[in-house]
Amino acid sequence: MLLQEAIDHTLQQLARQGSETLESATSCFSALSEYLWQYSDLFQEEEEPEEERLEEWEESLNQHMDQLMQGDTEPAPPDLRDTPLTALHSDHLHDFVGWYMLRELGPDSVQVEQWLQLLRDWFNQLGEKGWITGECRASFLAILNDLQPEAIRVAKAARLLLHHVRLGGGVPPRLRGQRFAQFVEGHGRVAALTERSLCLHFDNRPTEVGPVAIPAAVAALLREGDVIDVELGLRGDLWLMVDVGPVYPCGVYVEAEEFEGLEKLT
Repeated sequence: MLLQEAIDHTLQQLARQGSETLESATSCFSALSEYLWQYSDLFQEEEEPEEERLEEWEESLNQHMDQLMQGDTEPAPPDLRDTPLTALHSDHLHDFVGWYMLRELGPDSVQVEQWLQLLRDWFNQLGEKGWITGECRASFLAILNDLQPEAIRVAKAARLLLHHVRLGGGVPPRLRGQRFAQFVEGHGRVAALTERSLCLHFDNRPTEVGPVAIPAAVAALLREGDVIDVELGLRGDLWLMVDVGPVYPCGVYVEAEEFEGLEKLT
């Protein structure tokens, strides 16, 4: 059984049933295909001459531009070709759920939960049909069970942080009107946490950044070691969140590095 065939079989079955989850399932499997194609080890061992890679890149870019010109802004997911279903292993699922899925869905905890249930149903179906071994199914389900509460937790934290930033980041009255003196952006790992603030560690920065003001409801959801995709600004003596993206759970390794951003007016 090929991996692409197993995915197509499930989507076709949902389509025949008129399932309300078809759209979500299509998005989930498209994201899984993108992850496997771009970031997993399944397609990274092929060595091609540099010229051939450049020609392939140019052809792909031209096709994408043609799609945009025709109003098609959603490119088709990559074809996993002749990849056998047995090539999918636990590390792929762990990285997809703990990193790539959260990157794609961000603060949408409802969609996170739905994708996890779709994957759980898929693995159960594959096991019932005998397309994966009982040991393989148990391994995949164990990963989903372990990561589900963490994925939902950080998605909720990301949603609250997004609202916090959109509402002004909780700037105290004494600092209103002051310009930002400094900006930091990147993936910051939570190094310390209190009821109203946190400190972030960036692997390529010698000192921690903080304290950063956050609501108590967010602090209750975060854990030391979580990684936040964030932009911070120093106003007065307080670091404030200027922008925020996904949050990743501490059990999944994500590089925590400061990005070289554009110069901003301070």
